[in-house]
Amino acid sequence: MSETWMYEDGVINVEGFKLKAFMNDTSKSKNDQQERKASVVAIYRNLNSVADCTPAHFTVHNKRRLQGIGAGDICMTDITINDQSRCILTSVHIHPGVVAPHLKMFVFSAVIKYSETGLLIDEEFHIDKDVPIIVMDDFNVDVKSNECYDFIFNL
Repeated sequence: MSETWMYEDGVINVEGFKLKAFMNDTSKSKNDQQERKASVVAIYRNLNSVADCTPAHFTVHNKRRLQGIGAGDICMTDITINDQSRCILTSVHIHPGVVAPHLKMFVFSAVIKYSETGLLIDEEFHIDKDVPIIVMDDFNVDVKSNECYDFIFNL
């Protein structure tokens, strides 16, 4: 789910589903006074599904800089069946008006460890680069009309 407007102090329960991943880097509480209100992304698992999912955490080396650009929120889960990874499911919300360089830094900071370049940087990730990444998004930008956003097609 993208743009859930959910806060850490008010997580939404969905009958028949379990919240597996959640990210709100914008506003932690309804009472926070921020220029941007929460957009928030979340991934829920259907309780009847044969697939399981676990949050796929990523490390941002300069998190303060990334939060400072205020690009949006992103969360990821590793979808497995019988303990075998099938895909990385990613939910992204990008705030309206985010400039291309900030969007690029934001997206790549999350997916770099799943790329061949990321594997060369740190071999401790133990990531199977053949596992596809599925991105559900609300980019708030028309990527087809602006070549600054062409990098999205090459993730």
